[in-house]
Amino acid sequence: MLTYLINVSNDMLALSLLIGMMMAFLDTYCKNSGKIVARIGLGAGIIIAGVRAYFTNTRRIKNGWMIGTYGYGFTLGFLILTAIALAVFGYFLIKKPEKSKLKIASSWVISICFALLTAAALYSSLPNVLVYPFQFNTGGNGIISSEFFLRLGGYLLGIIICLLSFIGVYKLYMCAALKGIKAVPFVTMCIAFIIYGVFSFGRLMAVLTTRKIIDNVDLFTFSAQSNNIASWYTYGLFILSLITAAAFIIGSFTKKEPFSTKAQRRKQRALWRSGKRYFAALLICFIAGILCSTLFVDMNKVVIREAPVEDPVIVKDKSGEEKELQVPIEMVSDGHLHRFGYKTADGNQVRFIVVLKQENTSNYGVGLDACEICGEAGYYENNGGQIVCKKCNVIMNRTTIGMKGGCNPIIIDYDMDENAITVPVSEMIKNQNVFKN
Repeated sequence: MLTYLINVSNDMLALSLLIGMMMAFLDTYCKNSGKIVARIGLGAGIIIAGVRAYFTNTRRIKNGWMIGTYGYGFTLGFLILTAIALAVFGYFLIKKPEKSKLKIASSWVISICFALLTAAALYSSLPNVLVYPFQFNTGGNGIISSEFFLRLGGYLLGIIICLLSFIGVYKLYMCAALKGIKAVPFVTMCIAFIIYGVFSFGRLMAVLTTRKIIDNVDLFTFSAQSNNIASWYTYGLFILSLITAAAFIIGSFTKKEPFSTKAQRRKQRALWRSGKRYFAALLICFIAGILCSTLFVDMNKVVIREAPVEDPVIVKDKSGEEKELQVPIEMVSDGHLHRFGYKTADGNQVRFIVVLKQENTSNYGVGLDACEICGEAGYYENNGGQIVCKKCNVIMNRTTIGMKGGCNPIIIDYDMDENAITVPVSEMIKNQNVFKN
């Protein structure tokens, strides 16, 4: 659950805040043209992100890494273009009368730049989020399982936090504009452009320097450090939004307004209260964002306590050739996971596991310490006594160990009597290619 909550927050939280700021700015200064163009950019970004997600996850595309890199490049390019448009046309947009030709032209130029930036940023960040539900690995248990619903719950909670952040910052900036507090939101949005621009530049350089397209040690070091502090970009955007909130709250206590009627007074007070509520929602999302990058990450770390690889009893035939591996029942009757290893003539260490499926029974699960999905990653037993895949963290259903399918251990032939479990050496040789030398 926490994995997908963390992933969605990391992918979309910063962008949700930036888009909320931009749309509030357009709805405040660009009126109808801004609203229309901004929503076209938002819709186009979602559509092209969906198309990219579909093709990159269902098709084998040559040089597929370039598709994502284009997104980083376009985002950075349109962000710079938008910043230039604001610097050149921002004055006319804010200061000129509503019907001024310069104001109308500036409105269209800035609206189009914002829309292009929104579409490019969504193309860059949204595809991963769209495909997460198709990556829920439930160990073959299907969608009607607790594993699936836990992952879906974390995924949906991450989306809700991002949506609330978007709505909160949008509504807060709109309330500030309606109350005449326009300078603070405008300045904070410009600073947000710088923060997101540095973030986008770091992501782009991470790809280009790693692939030696740009061979520069300083840029490589910068991209690595930028990735290490990625959560701080999100924190910065939240703090900028909370600065606007602080200005709004201060204004609610200090701003003197003439009220011609009691109804107008109630309406204005309701607007102040709305702004405070959106501030509270944004603050909750900020706290959730901090938790997703700190506490929840620590909670989601898996401490793997591997069972030692034990040696089975090797039984030889009359000619002295190794024929069978025997595991005494008394060694594995404690209910815990046990791993055994056998080294083939080719030097491969082939591992298999034995675990008691149910207490007070003689029902044992036997299989390779590997599966068809995750390969030789193997399994461990967590503190709750559950058998877990090391690679995908899927919890095994003990009753299905020894059966084919999903993330279950690869099945092998074996015999069992009241004294021992016997595995033919031929099974180890047959499956040695599963394990690396």
